[in-house]
Amino acid sequence: MVSIRLNEIPDGLSEEERLLGPEDLEIEHSGVKQIRLQLRFHKQEDNLRIKCHMVSQANFICDRSLDTFETELESDYEVVFQQNVEDEREELSGTLRRLDTSRNTFDITREIRDSVLLSIPVKKLHPRYYKNGEVTGFEARFGIDDEESDPRWDALRKLKQELPKN
Repeated sequence: MVSIRLNEIPDGLSEEERLLGPEDLEIEHSGVKQIRLQLRFHKQEDNLRIKCHMVSQANFICDRSLDTFETELESDYEVVFQQNVEDEREELSGTLRRLDTSRNTFDITREIRDSVLLSIPVKKLHPRYYKNGEVTGFEARFGIDDEESDPRWDALRKLKQELPKN
């Protein structure tokens, strides 16, 4: 749980760093092992702006080779608490929420969890398949190439030749 106490944040600019585990965000089965959360606060009389920078360590299984690998994921998110907000809204880059000064504690767990989960790639590829930001290491060949014939297919080719043709 990532909760912030309003009275502990000094006016103006300030920073805080926290180390979170996947159980803090309820994402134990996501592959994420540890999250370093950097919070930058800008507190004024009528609003509180929180810029979040997350760096996550994660273990994944490569979708192509089934090898396990460890990687680092980064994401940024901004939450703005403001007085006199009629319509709270969420966008890709941040959230606008109502600042209720009668409550001292604010929970931003949902925003942090969503940002970390959205940083997980849809296709997980081992880093050895990347070169200068481009995916490499796989080639597709179609048809029979006599020069570089794969010997594992010889038995199948022999069987196909022996079958009667209709």
